[in-house]
Amino acid sequence: MDEIVDTAQHEVRIRRSVEAILRNQSPNGAIVASPDFSQYHFCWLRDGSFSAFALDVAGEHEAAARYHEWVRSAVHRIRDVIDEAIARHDAGQDLGVLEMPPARFTLNGSVVVDGWPNFQIDGYGTWLWSLGRHLGSAPSEEFTKDLREAVARVGRYLETFALTPCYDVWEESGSAVHTSTLASVYGGLVSAAELLNDNRFLETAAAVKVTVERSGSRLGYFNKSSENDDVDASVLWLDNPFHVVDSNDSNLTRSVSMISDRLSLDGGLRRYSTDTYFGSGAWPVLTASLGWHHVSTGNTGEAQRCLDWVAERFDDDDHLGEQFGGDGRDPFHYNEWLDRWGPPAADLTWSHAMYVILADAIARGTVETESGLAVTRTDTKAKAPEETK
Repeated sequence: MDEIVDTAQHEVRIRRSVEAILRNQSPNGAIVASPDFSQYHFCWLRDGSFSAFALDVAGEHEAAARYHEWVRSAVHRIRDVIDEAIARHDAGQDLGVLEMPPARFTLNGSVVVDGWPNFQIDGYGTWLWSLGRHLGSAPSEEFTKDLREAVARVGRYLETFALTPCYDVWEESGSAVHTSTLASVYGGLVSAAELLNDNRFLETAAAVKVTVERSGSRLGYFNKSSENDDVDASVLWLDNPFHVVDSNDSNLTRSVSMISDRLSLDGGLRRYSTDTYFGSGAWPVLTASLGWHHVSTGNTGEAQRCLDWVAERFDDDDHLGEQFGGDGRDPFHYNEWLDRWGPPAADLTWSHAMYVILADAIARGTVETESGLAVTRTDTKAKAPEETK
């Protein structure tokens, strides 16, 4: 059995995680997904935006601000791509997935056209949500004209493609509409409405919410996607952080039970039942997401158990990997990916971010973190990663 992690150990690891996020941030603000895994030497809006939120709850507002300014600049660079996609959609024209705005950027903010499944709108919703939380936690930060323009453009993009099939958070199944993607789109549209004082975004958010709730009512739980009635651990985000449904919603409660029954591995959570990526190990990101849900339902014991599980996965160098246990659960597929890409990411920035976020939520005993500190701040300024060539 895993050993119980005491408070002092958590405090040390929280500091190490904040330091890791800072170390994995370039001077220009971009946050690399993983410095040790060649396929992840990019900044994804999804991963980076969760990491920026973790920086905010740790009091590292300047670092979070640099990330959001980097995203603003990246959005400005692809403004014509976004505007063209919206215009062609409104004109009823077909769009290829390679013509859509990207999910990831190089660390210098440029776009790589290499056949990667880039059409993932969840990252744009997650950015708007994270930016809204950032501006709420750093009230002295100016909501500039340029930033407002980027929010409006991304809001229009989400408004246009909210219910359109695209690749999911795992960069798979591009022909489906995914529940966790709808959650992030909802959160992003609500944030855009608040930031811009524009209620039109709330109309689309309401339509997204109705779509999610109808699916839940049909099945009695929230399924993975429009093409798959199994569960996916990412549907936990319907609660925290995007608040599409109430924490005690009966369909969500049933979903959480199904996720725990079907996707548990050595105390952590796998992504979905038929997953084969590196043998489908348990992810700190998802285990922390489960803990975050338990915080909002008042189940502090289970929330703490999830936090302990993540803490126990740090290695001796204070690295925290993407997933654990896939080599033993499914050696065939683990070795298949090992031969293709080498060992899985041993230091995933998003894993560190979710550990910090869950620790903060437990310390506060609240659904969503507010301004101020519940985690230990570090003033260590870490070395930034080299930019991807």
